[in-house]
Amino acid sequence: TVDTTKTDAVRGGEIVKSAIEAMQDIKDSAVKISEINGLIEDISFQTNLLALNAGVEAARAGDSGRGFAVVASEVRSLAQRSATSASEIKGLIETSADQVEVGVNLVDRAGKAIEEITNKIQDVSKLAAQIAESSRDQASAITEINAGVMDLDRVTQQNAGLVERSSDQGRALQTAARELGALVASFRPSSTNQTDSPKAGNATVPMRISA
Repeated sequence: TVDTTKTDAVRGGEIVKSAIEAMQDIKDSAVKISEINGLIEDISFQTNLLALNAGVEAARAGDSGRGFAVVASEVRSLAQRSATSASEIKGLIETSADQVEVGVNLVDRAGKAIEEITNKIQDVSKLAAQIAESSRDQASAITEINAGVMDLDRVTQQNAGLVERSSDQGRALQTAARELGALVASFRPSSTNQTDSPKAGNATVPMRISA
C-alpha cells in the first residue's frame, strides 16, 4: 500500500509539474498577445492620423474630394473601433495574466506540497521496510524460542518419567525394607543353660537361635 501511494504521489507530482509548465506557457502566450495588441493599438493610432489627414486634404479638394472624405471618415471610424477593441483586449489580457500568475503560484505551491508528501511517503516506506525486517527477525526469534520450549517440554516429560520411575523404585524399596524389617524382627535368641563347672573354664557356650 505504501509503495502504491508513493507511486501515485510521484505521478501527481509529475502532473503538477506539467501543469506549472502549461501555466507558464499560457503566461508567455499572454505576454506575446499583449505585445501584438500593443502593435494593433499603434496601427490604429497611425491609421486614425492618416484618416484625419486624408479628411483634411479631401476638404481642401472641394467637391471632387467628397467621396474621398467619406472613405477617410469610415477608415477613421474603423481605426477608432480597432483601438477600442484593442484596449478591451489589453484589459482582458492583463486580467488573464494576473489570474495566470495566481494559478502558477497555486500550482507551484501544490507541487511543493506534493513533493513534501512524496518525501514523507518515502520516509514511511523506509520505516515500513524496517518494520517488516524487524518482524521477520522477531518471527525467527519466536521460532527459536518455540523450539527451545518444545525441547524444555520434552526434557520435562523425560524428568517426569524419571521421577515416576524413581518414585516406583522408592515405593518398592520401602516395601522391601518393611519386609526385611519383618524378617529381622522374626529372629530371636533361644534360652540356654550354661554350666558353672570349673571344668568348663573360659570356654564359650554356643548359642542356638531358633525361629
